[in-house]
Amino acid sequence: MNELLHLEGVSKAFGRVQALRSVDLSVGRGEIVGFVGPNGAGKSTCMRICVGIVDRDAGTVRALDRDPRRDPIAIRSHCGYLPGETSLYRNATGHEFLQFAYGGYSVRPEIIDLAPELFDLPLHRRIREYSAGMKQRLALRATLPLDTELFLLDEPDRAIDASARLSLRQVLLALAAEGRGILLSSHHLSEVEAIADRTVFLLEGQRVPTEALRAAREQLRSDVRLRLAREIDLPGGTTLVERLPGGTLRVVTEGDPIAWLSRIPATDIVAAEVGATRLEDLYRVLTERGTEVTP
Repeated sequence: MNELLHLEGVSKAFGRVQALRSVDLSVGRGEIVGFVGPNGAGKSTCMRICVGIVDRDAGTVRALDRDPRRDPIAIRSHCGYLPGETSLYRNATGHEFLQFAYGGYSVRPEIIDLAPELFDLPLHRRIREYSAGMKQRLALRATLPLDTELFLLDEPDRAIDASARLSLRQVLLALAAEGRGILLSSHHLSEVEAIADRTVFLLEGQRVPTEALRAAREQLRSDVRLRLAREIDLPGGTTLVERLPGGTLRVVTEGDPIAWLSRIPATDIVAAEVGATRLEDLYRVLTERGTEVTP
């Protein structure tokens, strides 16, 4: 079974709100699939459907070759699911919570040993004494060491610092290298870009179609990121979009960006990057277009 998760034509409405509209999605063995979109796009609803917490209105779902509508308990007992908002027992100690979370699962201590910066916590203390970052790291420790083939992670990097995010990246790459599949939702787009084999964009409950992604990439080809040695008047035929950290300018040219750059003295250019399609840039273009991305 190379495909650990498969969704086809999945739709879901809550009253008059259409949360998902005919979404297709798959996660293969050894694959990290980024799952991105603005708040309210339907990512969390989609994950809840995958593990049988929420029922779909239409479409088909197979998780670990099971239908979550028929076998929700079996799926949740064989899948590492981290919800976006984790409920922890405030009066329990960290150790007591892990005992409860690990019940019925095989646990792999070597995963904990792989990233002590992420998983080391004062487990003797009560959860109510934990900071937000510590609570999230406890939730990660309750999920990632599970001996499962499929992980559904809804914003696993929420509230943790940069060092912990690097450790999380290391763990996820190690899990994928072992052949485990990961669906990763995150608002830290640079983290998704660093480790995802491919990325699915969700907007207003719909997966962004290939044609819209192609159009967004085409638009970004005229993007130039430019760092100058001194302040100068930029040549005409361009629009300054934003000023980035480190004195970098992001501009959009009307014509050939290489020809436009050639009009700036080389001695004034410290660094220039043309048409780089970053995940963050694609995300920005798609969300700015809004409903224009729909087929």
